[in-house]
Amino acid sequence: MDLILLIVSVVAVCFGVYWYFFHVPNYYGYASSKGEGLKEYLDSDKLLELTNKHLDEIWILDVREEEYFLMGHIPNAKNFPYHEVEKWYQQIPKDKALILYCDLTIKTQNVIVYLEEKGYNNMLNWGKYKRWNHTEIVEESIST
Repeated sequence: MDLILLIVSVVAVCFGVYWYFFHVPNYYGYASSKGEGLKEYLDSDKLLELTNKHLDEIWILDVREEEYFLMGHIPNAKNFPYHEVEKWYQQIPKDKALILYCDLTIKTQNVIVYLEEKGYNNMLNWGKYKRWNHTEIVEESIST
């Protein structure tokens, strides 16, 4: 009985390690049904150009927790933490194009899937924040 328990435990641990480190899908570049045009901003230089234009029709959403957002974020990004998506999604007009990023692409993808269920269809999963290789904005608090 102890041998069976040991074998099952080893298999479970190996599966867990595989799932966590190797199988986690990367949703970088996923575009919703009308978001294909946003793929030009996957390049961080192009996204930097966009941040300098201050276009109101395209919003950049940082879905990390507030403390990470304050430590550094893409210029003009708005912070909407992924774990509170049910609270904030109605603040975002459905006619805006959304470029979302986080520290894990799967968190961003979960937000995108939720927003798609609510009728949003012009979104891009930009990927992980660490892809940003330009000057970042650091703040002490979020102004509303």
